Amino acid sequence: MKNLLTILLLFQWTFFIAQTEVEPKINAEVNYLNYDAFFESDELNVNPVLPNLSKPYQPGYRLPWVSKQEKYKDNYLHIFPVVNVLGSFKNDGNSTYSANFGAGLGITTQLSKKFYARLLLTGNAFQREGSNLDYSSIFRSDFWEESNNSTTLSIQPRFRMSFSPYEFLNIQAGVDQHFIGQGNRSMLLGDYGAPYPFVQLRTKIWKLEMVNIYQFFKENENTQLTRKFASTHFFNFNATDRFQIGVFETVVFAPKDTLLNRGYEVEYLNPFLFYRPTEYGLGSQDRLLIGLNTSYQFDRFMVYGQFALDEFVLKELVDRTRWWANKYSGQIGIKGKRNLTKGQLRWQTELNFARPFTYSHINESTNYGNQGRPLAHPLGSNFVEIYTQSSMHFNSNFTLTGRFFFVQQGGADGNDSISYGSDVYQSYTDRPKEYGYKIGGDGQVNRFHFSVEGSYRISEKLMIDAFIRPGVELNNMAQKNYNTHFMVFGGIRTSLWNERSFSF
Repeated sequence: MKNLLTILLLFQWTFFIAQTEVEPKINAEVNYLNYDAFFESDELNVNPVLPNLSKPYQPGYRLPWVSKQEKYKDNYLHIFPVVNVLGSFKNDGNSTYSANFGAGLGITTQLSKKFYARLLLTGNAFQREGSNLDYSSIFRSDFWEESNNSTTLSIQPRFRMSFSPYEFLNIQAGVDQHFIGQGNRSMLLGDYGAPYPFVQLRTKIWKLEMVNIYQFFKENENTQLTRKFASTHFFNFNATDRFQIGVFETVVFAPKDTLLNRGYEVEYLNPFLFYRPTEYGLGSQDRLLIGLNTSYQFDRFMVYGQFALDEFVLKELVDRTRWWANKYSGQIGIKGKRNLTKGQLRWQTELNFARPFTYSHINESTNYGNQGRPLAHPLGSNFVEIYTQSSMHFNSNFTLTGRFFFVQQGGADGNDSISYGSDVYQSYTDRPKEYGYKIGGDGQVNRFHFSVEGSYRISEKLMIDAFIRPGVELNNMAQKNYNTHFMVFGGIRTSLWNERSFSF
């Protein structure tokens, strides 16, 4: 009861302070996760928390309202089909074929200026023959799936309700993904995993925006469904119109452990407390991740970066012992745009890295992942990556995109009982030694990937694109000699979420 009263008093204090400010109002509408305000608007001080609180795309057909009163004139209800028909081929050894046949329904509505909701529901039938590596076929991160012989059936919901009761406060709930950062990847919270149930609070006071996300994850551990929770804070400070810096903190915990059935820890609901002292106070072994996110925006380009800290001991860092528990990751990148006579040129380059064992923990119940996928970078840890892409968006609805990335990842010498820190789903207790870990060590794999994609928007009203992406990859897969793999990927899809296939 004492903790709940403290939370209520802090909210009341926030309400009093925020009422005295004259910052722009928080919008109830929520854009889509693939919307990048830096590229698609002229705004400065672009928010790093995606999806943005901004006017979203309006796909589909608007249905008439029964009431014609003046106060309802801005309300709308849109309905549209969702298409996700994809196919791929890659000659990696025995050759890998994959196909996805997906269709569904999308609904967006604004019932008042304070309330917005949307639902994208897609049913998929997936088939694959050949390699089961994530990056050798169509990438899947479905919320629910069931395998039937050679076909996997799945349902992918993306549901989000948004309510802004006050000009400084927004409340959201649903089943969806989130992304924090300005890059193509995020070392803090990315969108490569499956959607998950969540509740989110966004509060804006002066130049400070506080985002609290309460997440509900699940794992299939030894054919048994395991629940786990996470509570995430992100405090973003808009120092100037162009420069911002944010502090990130998240804690992942299981509803039960070896000592007791604890449920959702009430202390982690407090949106103002730091989790490390709280974790110590509870005497728990919950996994905690903290980090920084920053960016500076010029007129035509932006410089951005992230740093995530899992665990470290300063003496071990100074002595350069390469201790296993010195776990951290980072990102530095730059992206830009230029308006041309026939369209817009966009480009982006970033460097990402993660030390061995970053994001891992004792078991699946407390690692930084959801449904078998890492919550940050899709490669997990023990890697360094250079990613770059450039795209030309022509005025004729045609887009030409080139992608290149180089990855060096270690840990290939591991097995089911020994981990060198690349797989975040393998316990760090399986490590074979205490010292001597370095990025790319203990079984080094190098990958060079290049692809070119041509995309044409066949329906602006329904946001449907037809695309094809041929490419080539060179990798050694822990062997001495490099192998060349050709691939082609294409299909017809509704472009309201990020397509992550063959991109990592």
